[in-house]
This record gives sequence, C-alpha cells and structure tokens, in this order.
Amino acid sequence: MGSRTRTTKPTATTALATEAGPRASAVSTVAGGSQTPAGTASEPATGEEGITLNCLMNARYHGAREAFLDAIHRWFMFGVVICGAGAVSALFAEVPYVNLVLGTVAAILGAADLAFDLSNRARTHSLMKRRYFELLSDLRDGQKTLAQVEACTHRYSADEEPAYYALLMGSWNAAQQMVYGKEAELLRIPWTHRWLQNFWRYEGTEYQTR
Repeated sequence: MGSRTRTTKPTATTALATEAGPRASAVSTVAGGSQTPAGTASEPATGEEGITLNCLMNARYHGAREAFLDAIHRWFMFGVVICGAGAVSALFAEVPYVNLVLGTVAAILGAADLAFDLSNRARTHSLMKRRYFELLSDLRDGQKTLAQVEACTHRYSADEEPAYYALLMGSWNAAQQMVYGKEAELLRIPWTHRWLQNFWRYEGTEYQTR
C-alpha cells in the first residue's frame, strides 16, 4: 500500500478526535471527491485502508501518551526521592532554608503525581495501544471482518479520555507515512502546537495539508 496515493483526509469535523476521544471511523474520499464512510460495500479496499490508518493512528497516539505520562511520573518520583533523601539534606545542612525548599519540592512533586494519577493513566494508554494493535492483527488474520473491527473501534471509544488534538493529528501523519510512505499527504502542525501537544488539547483546530 506504500505506493498508493492517500485516500483519506481528516478535518476538524471528520478527523478522529472529539470530546469523547479519538473517533472510531475514518472517512474515505472516492472518485469525484465525495465523502463516504470507510468500509462501505462500494469501497472495500479503501475501507480496509481507512481501518488500518485508524488503528495505527490510535495505537501511535496512545503510545505517545503512555511514554509522556510514564516519563513525567518517573521524573517526579526521582525528584521526591532525591529531595527527601537525608544524605542530600546533610550536604546543605548549613545553607539557610535549603532543607525547607527540598522538603517543599518533594511534597509538591509527590502531590502532583498523586493528583494527576500519572502512572495509572500511562498504564491505561498502554492497554489501549495494545487493543488497537490486536484489533489490526485480527483483521489481518481474518478473525474479524471490517464491520466487526469498526464496531470494536466504536466500543473502544467509550474508554477514551478527551483527545489532545495536535498529538492526535501528529499520530495521523505518522500512520499515513507507515501506510503510504512518500506518497502520504500530511497535515501541517505548527511547532508551537507540537511543543504543547501533551499539555493543551487544541479542540476544534483544523490543520491544513502541506
């Protein structure tokens, strides 16, 4: 499929993100420029490509979120241990207020990690990534039909948290490159959005193609 031109294009209304999380279905462009849901009887090849793109995009998205949340959790725990260590406090025993600052930093980092539930959220994204890859594997093995796979993606959406749209569209670009290679038509995501893609949701933003 890497030599074929791209047949799907996400927009603010049809792309795979809503307040309920990444959408479960892709949209395919058929001859004449009309839009039809991927997986219809009239476009079986395009439907499989749409499902493949959707699964790869969601797996990439959840993998990126897992890596980010897990890294933040580890650094927070590192800060808690270091700031709370007696040996570190002893090094600055004669420096005014340093021990107070270290104790405060340890408390803040520990409270933030607990409040934002970083570890459990990372594990949830890990599970969702696995589910999408397993779903794609079932499609490839013939264990599930296109209709069954699409139904599963809708079911998975019930477990999704609200999507970080810039990260989701970056994952869409990655999925396009996996499937179509150099023929992929990518979205232009501003560098500021890429920098803040794990912090700001950018809901309703529509990115244009390059």
